[in-house]
Amino acid sequence: MPPLLKASWQEPAKNDFSKALLQIQKRIHDGEIQKAVPVVFARSSQKVLREEKAQMILSLLKAPANLYVYGFWQSENGLLGATPEVLFDYSNQVLKTMALAGTCPKNEAAHRESLLADKKEMQEHGLVLEDILEVLKDLGEAKTRGPYIAELPTLYHLKTDIEIHCNQDPDFISLVNNLHPTPALGVAPRGFGYKWMKELPGQESRKAFGAPFALLTRKEALCLVAIRNLQWNNTECMIGSGCGVLAASELEREWQELYQKRLSVRKILGLEA
Repeated sequence: MPPLLKASWQEPAKNDFSKALLQIQKRIHDGEIQKAVPVVFARSSQKVLREEKAQMILSLLKAPANLYVYGFWQSENGLLGATPEVLFDYSNQVLKTMALAGTCPKNEAAHRESLLADKKEMQEHGLVLEDILEVLKDLGEAKTRGPYIAELPTLYHLKTDIEIHCNQDPDFISLVNNLHPTPALGVAPRGFGYKWMKELPGQESRKAFGAPFALLTRKEALCLVAIRNLQWNNTECMIGSGCGVLAASELEREWQELYQKRLSVRKILGLEA
């Protein structure tokens, strides 16, 4: 069996994504939602060998400081990645989180407006920020910094930092349940729910993509959003990517963004020759 570096990847079906995008935009046009995030996957029948896990970890150790390296595996199931998104970080009664939504691949930056001037990307970012602040409003007064452009190895993102000096220690499990998924990964408004998306073409199962990935103690917690990763089991490997669909979203632009996000995973894991 060839190594994972030389694996043959089956890319997601563009036609399925196009249909899903149109159905989401119909719900937006009908006033049901403002935004939803479909996720697509590239798949390979290769298995992940022990030596390849070690090589990927070595590659991840070179990740920039604004990416959080994480992973977990047991038996033949696991995931490895480097996420830019934190659901929350809590210590000494200070809760830190972020709104991370709005993307421009670096190879497109010269031909596009700045993210800070892009109405569609700023609207997407604003929906996420408003939602997070609403969910956390009872914990204490929130201070924000942003939005600003966060630079990653192959992508630019809109980011706003959020900090709350909490009135008391929150219950971490309740905090996960209340925050996840934010509209950066799910649907705005969140009250509409997101499980209906499983019925859309190509959206059957996200598995662990975007799941909360947490390290919890009695008084401290760090909870990541498990994006930008490779998932595997005993039959296949998967690299997922998602994008925020709004009324102004364009198929080709979103499709290219999805590809660039998956490519960034392969590069950070050392899977791109």
